[in-house]
Amino acid sequence: MARLFPNNISQRPEGTLLIEESHEGNNEIYYVPHHDMLALSKKSAKSPGLHKTLLLNVNITQNYLEILPITTLGSSPGFLNQKYSKLKSIVLESFDFEFPNNSEEITYLLEELPSGFVKDPDYGLGLLKELKPLITTLEEFGVEILIIKNMKLEKSEIDASAKTCIMSYAQFETIRKELAKVVSNAQKASLSIRKTVANNTLSFFLDHKDYPQKTLKIQNTALARLVGKGIEEIESDLSKPDQSLTLSLIEKNAKKIANDQPAKLLKLRDDIELVTLEQLIEKYEKMLDKRHSEGHWQSLFNENPFILSMAFSCPIIKVQGQASVGGRKISGSGDKITDFLVKNAITNNTAIIEIKTPQELLTGKEYRDSVYAPSVALSGSITQILDQKYKLQKSIATIKEASRIYDVETYSVHCVLIIGTMPDDLEKQKSIDIFRRNSRDVEVITFDELLEKLKLLHRLLSTNEV
Repeated sequence: MARLFPNNISQRPEGTLLIEESHEGNNEIYYVPHHDMLALSKKSAKSPGLHKTLLLNVNITQNYLEILPITTLGSSPGFLNQKYSKLKSIVLESFDFEFPNNSEEITYLLEELPSGFVKDPDYGLGLLKELKPLITTLEEFGVEILIIKNMKLEKSEIDASAKTCIMSYAQFETIRKELAKVVSNAQKASLSIRKTVANNTLSFFLDHKDYPQKTLKIQNTALARLVGKGIEEIESDLSKPDQSLTLSLIEKNAKKIANDQPAKLLKLRDDIELVTLEQLIEKYEKMLDKRHSEGHWQSLFNENPFILSMAFSCPIIKVQGQASVGGRKISGSGDKITDFLVKNAITNNTAIIEIKTPQELLTGKEYRDSVYAPSVALSGSITQILDQKYKLQKSIATIKEASRIYDVETYSVHCVLIIGTMPDDLEKQKSIDIFRRNSRDVEVITFDELLEKLKLLHRLLSTNEV
């Protein structure tokens, strides 16, 4: 049987390259397939030149080389068509390639292409198989033209309207090397598995104690792969089993880690606290953007009581949420319920916290020029919390006895009202500050001020000086 490719079965038959000057300073390079490939594709092989396909644009004036990857395998349905589904061309800018005038110079030019590029025109040019994930990603982003510039760029950019991605050569090299590492690690893992399989299969047939079977030491989990790589600065989406394993390992070895590596354990604790705080801030911000009821905010503060401590200058402990502070009538109605009852962690002196909503207005109509009266919601809420204070102080003995909570005192009950958000108008801000700074018994704090306190805490915890 005659061989289709007589020289070397692993090599494709060589096509030819044609140069045409489209305009001054720009040469178009066409690929003409070998007649064997034309025959394989069932195209007429009598005049191969009729099937020439544009492969390269070399522009010496603007210093760029454009590659138009094509499919060159005759048996492929896409023979001589665009190689990739969406990516049409790859442009190399400012690489100072020599301007080719004949086929030998074209060959030299292709040999000078950067690492990661197909350099044989009989394989359609483009990127090596190892970089297929990059092509797939670009196409998922809608990119049709990849421009790689041989210059320093702060970041890569995608122009969605032009369907173009621009990156520096250094950025491209980083991506290429990272993908090469993945391929190398996969090959090493595959070799280890194949060696173990070969050993164990042969050991089975030998059936002798001098040739024991080996245990495969590769674990197919994200955690095991990360540990195997030994990379510290890496992020990974651990599965729930991996998360459980990680937590279990730390929990079981906490004392030993504390003795051997106390600094790292403290850093881990701090990192966890920071992440938890970041998530809380993000949730708080999302809630501020929506019109949630008092109940939603009460639930948030109940789940994260330390937020409430941001409103105090002393350490506090939550005593009770939705606490009765007295006022019950003989008919059974009239109980005064405060949102949160807290106490000083040292002196046991109590404080009352009343929660409203961020959408409550803080100012009413303009009373005089640039002077605003407090809103009905603000003045009414202050009266409400003062009434709760009065009832608590009056009924504290009965409340202690009924609840069997004796370590609370009411000799100077502090009141905190969380309500509204600070308006943008400077005159309204001034009126609010004047009003609340002259409120002796009630501390008024807005929801956005509480958020800023959380952000400030995050910034403080994030610095190395703390």
